[in-house]
Amino acid sequence: MNAVGKKIQSLWAQEASLTVLLCILFIHIFIVIPFGQGTTFGRLIFFAFYICLLVTGILIFFENFILKLIVSALVVLIILGAIFRSPSLDVINNLLTVLYCMLLSWVVLLRTFHDGPVTVHRVFGAVVVYLLLSFIFALLYQTIYLIEGGAAFKGLASSDRKEFMYFSLTTLTTAGYGDINPALPFSRSLANMEALIGQLYPAVLIARLVSMEFESSKERKQK
Repeated sequence: MNAVGKKIQSLWAQEASLTVLLCILFIHIFIVIPFGQGTTFGRLIFFAFYICLLVTGILIFFENFILKLIVSALVVLIILGAIFRSPSLDVINNLLTVLYCMLLSWVVLLRTFHDGPVTVHRVFGAVVVYLLLSFIFALLYQTIYLIEGGAAFKGLASSDRKEFMYFSLTTLTTAGYGDINPALPFSRSLANMEALIGQLYPAVLIARLVSMEFESSKERKQK
């Protein structure tokens, strides 16, 4: 492995990598998805950040070679699905991305709640998973729309991912403005599940982080 490769591996072996991942995910969700799909240049920027998000996630998996191979294969399939567009391929691409984001969330949670003092990077790691949850549900909502058509949701301005990302974030945070509504039993159940997770995740997260900080403080005092 060359010097550059060692430096990259060293970066992603540290907790600071969670902060880097949060920055990339934040830009992807709040800037690239809402504003990056209207023009050809915008679509190129969207695709560039999409690949950046996926590749950045791969680097998180450095410690497990087999898992890294599986995730790398998923990313290749996702990128191919994004290039060769069709309704059926979009459904498969969304489901593969959901699987990828679930694996990434699992690894980030393992790092976030690993033994040791609670740092700002770990807090950011918890936020990464929260945003990944909104992204996962947005993909699932879009998949339902691709399968069922306009009957799945009421109030959509378009079928772009930004609409589903917006609906997902307002549901996860239980803001619920009411401008977009799920209209099918399955889409309604999915929205209810997301709202429930949006309530429970911060509560469980805060309790766990406080417990970890208390334990690490107690250990430092004993030393």
